[in-house]
Amino acid sequence: MNNEDNIKVGYSREDWERHYDEKDLRWDLNEAAPPLVHLWRERNFSPCKAIVPGCGAGHEVIFLAKKGFNVTAVDYTHGAIKLIKSVFKKNNYSGEVLHQDFFKLDYKYNESFELMLEHTFFCAINPIKRRAYVETAERILKPGGYLVGLFYETNEDGGPPFNTH
Repeated sequence: MNNEDNIKVGYSREDWERHYDEKDLRWDLNEAAPPLVHLWRERNFSPCKAIVPGCGAGHEVIFLAKKGFNVTAVDYTHGAIKLIKSVFKKNNYSGEVLHQDFFKLDYKYNESFELMLEHTFFCAINPIKRRAYVETAERILKPGGYLVGLFYETNEDGGPPFNTH
């Protein structure tokens, strides 16, 4: 592990892996976030190519896949990726599962996505990485693409979650 890994998120990669290994996922709702589900009912977004960064256990990824979206799930935690891959395989969902750092996405993904779905990734990254988050989103979204998210607001110091104000 190098210092850059500690800058990317509040926890090191090993900390996140430990959470998955120990099944300590206290933040996990075990379903897609209800406000996002409600938004989809209200807006009825058309299926398109979408990405979910820092997807964790992948409930939002699965929600989109069930709706016919071609979803790319991104997480650098092996435990999270293992969960999503098994669900994708079992249900024959369309999309890609990437075990990698969102901030280091290959340039082949430039302007690849019409939708980026955010749920609790932004608040989990160290605030000094927020500009990189915006830059990466701008780089991978097609012109006119959408960033749709449920931004977890907190005044907490430390993190994660990090203060989002």
